[in-house]
Amino acid sequence: MPVTDVPKYEQVKRSLVKEIQTGRWSPGSPFPSESQLLQRYKVSRPTLIRSLQEMVREGYLYREQGRGTFVADLSKKARNETVAVFISNEAAELSGDAREVQLRMINGIQSALGQGRPTMAVRQTEPNKIDQDTKWFLDQTPPGMALVIEPSFNPALIRELQDRGWNTWALNEPCPSCNSVFIDQDAAGYIATKYLLDKGCKRIAILNGPLDAYWGFEARQQGYYRALKEAGLKTDPALLRQGRHAIDSEAGRAMFRDLMDTNAKPDGVVGASDAKAMGAIAAAQESGLSIPGDIRFVSIDNTLAERSDPPLSAVSLPFTQLGEQAVIQAGQIQKQAEGKVAMNMQICLQPTLIER
Repeated sequence: MPVTDVPKYEQVKRSLVKEIQTGRWSPGSPFPSESQLLQRYKVSRPTLIRSLQEMVREGYLYREQGRGTFVADLSKKARNETVAVFISNEAAELSGDAREVQLRMINGIQSALGQGRPTMAVRQTEPNKIDQDTKWFLDQTPPGMALVIEPSFNPALIRELQDRGWNTWALNEPCPSCNSVFIDQDAAGYIATKYLLDKGCKRIAILNGPLDAYWGFEARQQGYYRALKEAGLKTDPALLRQGRHAIDSEAGRAMFRDLMDTNAKPDGVVGASDAKAMGAIAAAQESGLSIPGDIRFVSIDNTLAERSDPPLSAVSLPFTQLGEQAVIQAGQIQKQAEGKVAMNMQICLQPTLIER
């Protein structure tokens, strides 16, 4: 993007980083005060604070309580493992279940990094290209560990990271061209459907997200088909729904109402997310149905399900463990290979049923 489109805090940070890299201040020397920098750059204090916070987080500065801010030793920074987490701009703006999934993965990454390790840098990127902000970050940052959340949004980013020597891992999606840690979404759909079958349900609907929007939705539906086939039941297209809404629970509510309007008569419902299931439960109650007397529900994710009233059983997906495993496995490979990273390790984590 043009320089004028770059946020002020990023412009200030880039300017200061360049001066550190060119040796204006020696390692360990005091960094200019906030008042000096405010006078120089003519920006607001919150803007400057954000610039400095990012420079601390990325290892260009460090702070000592009671003493101030100092210039870091970049030679040590270059030898440290840099942990960059990439996510699409669109995904970063999601809310509800999707946002909780991201937070759990991030928490897992932070937990695995532990104390005394570099703070990860979360980078939002545009789809299907290497945007200017991403290019600048890669140009300024020594190769280290790169974790890309659901990388199908930008295959070019995976290639760029690998070409630059980054230890590259895909999170929450299998990626044939790099190491991956993901969850068995087919098993999630199967477990959810079998739970309802074991409760005596025969007409089980699935309220899914758009199959072309996320690989996991298609995989969950395949697991649903597998469980029905194993039980000797045919798939009824009248019980299949796909829906999207800015508020995920409203997608579930709308899909359930459509089931009622078309007289599909489900006695069980698999919600492809907690919010979809909770929206469908609200619609069922509005229709006068008794839960679980007339109809049963189960969800997939278990990020919000514990808040449901009535209680909602859920297939729990280990998103926190996913983040942890990516860091642990990437770190082990880096040590064993001395920088020559093994390719195409595929780690598939298993979901579990939480009955409520």
